[in-house]
Amino acid sequence: MAANECTHCGEPIKGGMLGSNKGFSEKQLFALNQCLGENRGGACEKCGSSLLELPNKVASQIATTQRDLFALMDIVPLASLHSPAGWEYETLGLVTGQSTTGTGMFSDVASAFTDLFGTQSKTYNSKLRNGENICRAALRIQAIEMGGNAVLGVDVDYAEVGGQRAMLMVCMTGTAVRLKNVAAVRPELAEVPEKVHALSERLKGLEKAQKDLSQF
Repeated sequence: MAANECTHCGEPIKGGMLGSNKGFSEKQLFALNQCLGENRGGACEKCGSSLLELPNKVASQIATTQRDLFALMDIVPLASLHSPAGWEYETLGLVTGQSTTGTGMFSDVASAFTDLFGTQSKTYNSKLRNGENICRAALRIQAIEMGGNAVLGVDVDYAEVGGQRAMLMVCMTGTAVRLKNVAAVRPELAEVPEKVHALSERLKGLEKAQKDLSQF
């Protein structure tokens, strides 16, 4: 095959006023393979994708993979109990999660206004819920990385840090465990760790591709 032809499809690599077909660089090819889930040795705009569209495709794949990952991790049980009835498990160790969120001037004003009338601040509540979700995800990820599939004894704490309601902090702790009777507690858990690892590796590859593409 000629040097000025795509090694994947054989189309001519060219550029000009009447038409062009650019070949992919090594980093662009890596990004394309991450999007397609393939291992191509070469690509061009004819058989791959417009180089202008590639960053958007990678960003879309990252968002999709993140959603799939979080949906999968939601299957991993979190319980405030230390010994749920019927659970047989092996204790692995402590897992923790922290989240800090800025409130901002307008949140402070909104909170003060609603506090004046004895109602709850929706702005604060929303930020606290987001912080809780981040912490839950952190506990689950750590548990899976330790070889576990559940978290027991979960405790959550809230605090304001930085003075004058500058930041909201949410902290969670728990104990990672490996369920021995998965089929009896939650059958769908059996395949979760393997799938989470696969999605995590895919996400790492996509994020690397996104970083590489930002350099062009």
